[in-house]
Amino acid sequence: MTIDSPVQDLQSSSLYVSSHSDIKESKSKVERKIRMASSPPKIIETTHVSPPAGSVPETSIPLTFFDMLWLTFTPIERLFFYPFPLSTSHFTTSCLPSLKSSLSLALQSFFPLAGNIRLAPKTTDKYEIHYTDGDSVALTVAESDRCEEVFGDHPRQLSKLKSLVPRLSKNESDGLQPVLAIQVTVFPSQGLVIGTSLHHSACDGIGSVNFMCTWAEICRMSNSKVSLAPNPVRIEVDRSIIPDPDSSLYRAMLNDLSGTENLDMSGIQPDQEILLATFKLKAEHIHLLKEVLLHEAAKRNVTVRCSTAVVTYAFVWVGYVKAKLTISETEDAYCIFAADHRQLFQPPISENYLGNCIGPCVLQAKVNDLVGPDGFFEACRAIGKAFDKVKRVKIQDAKDWAKISLETAGKKPFGTSGSIRFKVYDVDFGWGKPGKVDIVSISYSGVMAVAPSREEQGGIEIGLCFTQSETEVFTNYIEGGLQYLSTLRN
Repeated sequence: MTIDSPVQDLQSSSLYVSSHSDIKESKSKVERKIRMASSPPKIIETTHVSPPAGSVPETSIPLTFFDMLWLTFTPIERLFFYPFPLSTSHFTTSCLPSLKSSLSLALQSFFPLAGNIRLAPKTTDKYEIHYTDGDSVALTVAESDRCEEVFGDHPRQLSKLKSLVPRLSKNESDGLQPVLAIQVTVFPSQGLVIGTSLHHSACDGIGSVNFMCTWAEICRMSNSKVSLAPNPVRIEVDRSIIPDPDSSLYRAMLNDLSGTENLDMSGIQPDQEILLATFKLKAEHIHLLKEVLLHEAAKRNVTVRCSTAVVTYAFVWVGYVKAKLTISETEDAYCIFAADHRQLFQPPISENYLGNCIGPCVLQAKVNDLVGPDGFFEACRAIGKAFDKVKRVKIQDAKDWAKISLETAGKKPFGTSGSIRFKVYDVDFGWGKPGKVDIVSISYSGVMAVAPSREEQGGIEIGLCFTQSETEVFTNYIEGGLQYLSTLRN
C-alpha cells in the first residue's frame, strides 16, 4: 500500500515521461533486450554483518496489531542507484570495508533489522522479532554489466531490476524469518546499486528510510575521518507505547490473516513484458493542479481538501484507470493508501519509533466518473474525503483492517508505496547522492512508487509498472492531461 532523471521541457507533457518518440524508441529497445539473453549479476561474495559484538543484549520485541497487518505480505524492495566511474576491485578494496563497518554501527541502533521474526517460544500465536548476539544481515556483493538496462527513467524491464534485489527467504528448518537483506551490485566504471529487501512487519517506511539515512551518514562520516559517538542514533523499539490492553486487536488481525501465507510473492519471477518507468511532476505542475481543483470546487460551491498528495494521487489514478484497459467503465475503481496514525495517540508516536504505525485507507469511485471530463475533480473529491476520514479513525477500527485490506486487494486497487515526505535522495554514502531510487515491490500490486523529486523542491517522482501497451496509453493521457486541465482554471 502499503507506500516511493532529468526533466525535459514541457512541449507536450506536464507530468514528465519520455516524449512519445522516446517511448517508441524505448519500446524497440526493450523488445530487443527481451530477445537477448542477459546473464544475472555475478556474485562476488556474501557475508553477514552484525552489530558490534556484545553491544546489544538479547531482546524479544512482540509484534503489535500494526505490525501483524504486514506479516504475510511481500517485503519492501528498494533500489538506490549511484554513479560510480571506478572498477569493481576499487569498490571492494576501498569502499566495501567502510560500507560493512558502518552497517555494523547502524545496526547497533537498528538492531531489530538484524534479528528474525518468529513465533515466541511455547506459543502458537504470539509473533515477535527476536535478536540475539551474533544475529546479522546478509550482505551480497555482485557485479553486472549493461548499466543502461537498469539505470534511468525510461521504461525498464522489471525482471532485470529484480535481479538487483536480494531474496529474503524464510528458514524452513527453524521457521525464522530474517528481517533485512542487502545486495550491492557494481557496474564497473559506470555505477552501483544498493538493493534492500525489508520485511514490512519490522517497520514502516519512516523506519526503513531512517535506517538507510543513518547507515549512509555513518559511512560518509567514517570516510571523512570524522569521529563517531558510540550510539549516533536513538531509536525507540518499545511496543508498549501501542495500546492493545487485552490483545483483542492483535487477535482480530491474526484471525483475518490466517491462510494468507501466499501473499508474499517476492519469489515469483516477473513477466518479462512488465516494465517500470518513472514519471514526474514539477512544482509548477502541482501548483496548476491545485489551482484547477480549487477553481472547480468554487464553481460547484463545495469544499475540498487541497494538498499535494490529493492532487497528485488523483491525477495519476485517473491515468492508471485509463491505462488498465481491462477495467470496465461499469465497474467501481478502488484505491488503498497507507495512512500514518502516529498522531492518533497522546502523546503522538515519534518518528524515531522503529515499527509500524500505519493502517489502510480505502476509497472507491465509479470508473465512468473517473474517465469522464470531470475525472480529475471526482478523483480529488474521493481521495480528499478519504484523507479527512483518517482524522476520525479510532484505535478500535483496527480490528477490521486486515479484512478490509484483503477484500480490497481482490479488487485490483490502485495505491501508493513510499511518500513525498521520505528523503530517499539524502542517502549519501560518500560517493554522492543517489541518481535514482526505485521501489521494485510495486510490481506485486497496482501501486505507484512516490518520492520527492531529486532535482527541485516541491517536485514529485512517480514510478509505475505497466505493459508496453499500457505505458503508451498512460503516456498519451499524460501528454494531454494538464493541457486539458489548464483550460479549466481560466
